[in-house]
Amino acid sequence: MRNADLGASPVSTLLLALRGYGRRSFARPAGTLPVRLARFGFTPLREVPGRELVFGLAGRFWRPNGDLRRIPDERAFEAFAEEGCVKAAWNLAIVEASANSCELSTETRIVCFGATARRKFRIYWFVVGPFSGLIRRALLRSIAGASETAETA
Repeated sequence: MRNADLGASPVSTLLLALRGYGRRSFARPAGTLPVRLARFGFTPLREVPGRELVFGLAGRFWRPNGDLRRIPDERAFEAFAEEGCVKAAWNLAIVEASANSCELSTETRIVCFGATARRKFRIYWFVVGPFSGLIRRALLRSIAGASETAETA
């Protein structure tokens, strides 16, 4: 998970570029996934080695630049509650499914601060949500593929 490449899929690359993130910024040589995501405003919140990565992001995502807030750590993320903003926690998790298999999943949780933020985020997510889902599925396939390749090596 730590070495996942968000830009591995052509669809993901296109969608990330449309959002303003360049392909080179997500490429594997630029560092681990937490390091690459931190450059775009994501705060690494928690890591359970080999099991889960959790990231946080806060701002007004519906604005072209996301109007992101700089959140230095997990404690600041938990305390963040700025009116008119949204905060999102996103994870990648691995859970043992059987003696020789596991399940990889991702989940996002959102908190909106105020009715205006809730209304604007709902409109934003109605448009962006399906594309976010495409990026996440591509990321999960990439991690699964890398895991299967490592297993047979």
